[in-house]
Amino acid sequence: MTRVRVLTAALALLLILAAGGARAHLTSLTTARVTPDGDAVTVALTVSAHDLAAALGLATDPSVPVPLSFFTRRLDQINTYLAGRLAVTGDGTPCAPAGVTPDFDGLPENLLLTARFTCAGPVTALDLDYRLLFDLDPRHRAMGVVDTPQGPVEILFDRTMTRQSVDLPAPETHLARFGRVFGLGVEHILIGIDHILFILALLIGATRFWPVAGVITAFTIAHSLTLGLAWFGVIDPPPALVEVAIALSIALVALQNILGKGLDRRWMVAGAFGLIHGLGFYAALSHLDLRGGQAALTLLAFNMGVEAGQLLILLAALGPLIWWARRPWHHASALAASGLILLVALWWAAERAFLTL
Repeated sequence: MTRVRVLTAALALLLILAAGGARAHLTSLTTARVTPDGDAVTVALTVSAHDLAAALGLATDPSVPVPLSFFTRRLDQINTYLAGRLAVTGDGTPCAPAGVTPDFDGLPENLLLTARFTCAGPVTALDLDYRLLFDLDPRHRAMGVVDTPQGPVEILFDRTMTRQSVDLPAPETHLARFGRVFGLGVEHILIGIDHILFILALLIGATRFWPVAGVITAFTIAHSLTLGLAWFGVIDPPPALVEVAIALSIALVALQNILGKGLDRRWMVAGAFGLIHGLGFYAALSHLDLRGGQAALTLLAFNMGVEAGQLLILLAALGPLIWWARRPWHHASALAASGLILLVALWWAAERAFLTL
């Protein structure tokens, strides 16, 4: 049983690190991602919840989370605050603000504020004017990137440098756009520890290729279906509820591993829960505001990127999983691993429910 204890301890350490997450808070930093798309410009700002609350007039204690209700009751005030401190100019002509969409999934640490601007025409010379929070904290910084056809361009704002200019020499081609969004899909699945853990939980006990292929195929078809339906506006799921459901899907698969029931119908489980994970993929894609006039191309590229990332995970994990499944001590260690996955997934579900619902 020595090998079992070693494997269990190693997996426990990995899962504890994944579940814990760093919660350090930089009180004076905002991150930005600016995405020009023809005559539209999107500025996605990740802002400290305490910083924004202070800007809206709340005296905050950094050790006490700002409640979600504080922000939901002040959506108009948030729009007004950004409108007075964030401006975009395209080719020398001011771009018209087209609204701000808040995303509260990052609470209690931060919020994602997506500001949209409409310019007079396709932008080739972009000017950004950022003046958030400097009146509250002279040390405040904002850093991020502007997406350009040639790659991301870094930007930095501080109290003495509130304007940045970026040249956009050529419109993005269909092929370049496809490659960029494909890369985002690969990145999303490779850094999505919850999706990875779900796939690994499904594959515990795999000894042959074809059952694994059935599981992955069912998961792929299911998440592609709901991703497409959400992308084209047929369904509009609440992101917070989706995140809780994803965590619960991992817990249920781990529990099925422990109980040992229905393992011969794993493809059905993968398909059912794949519908939920597809909504999680949409939540990530919707923040990017990449639709423009190429909705189908963007969806196809992102979904193919997700599949490529999923294939990389499968290729990396399948050999060790099959080797593990053929060891005499596999059953005991698989139960231990599933138990740890169950605990982590339940922790995620409780955390997400408490922080977002």
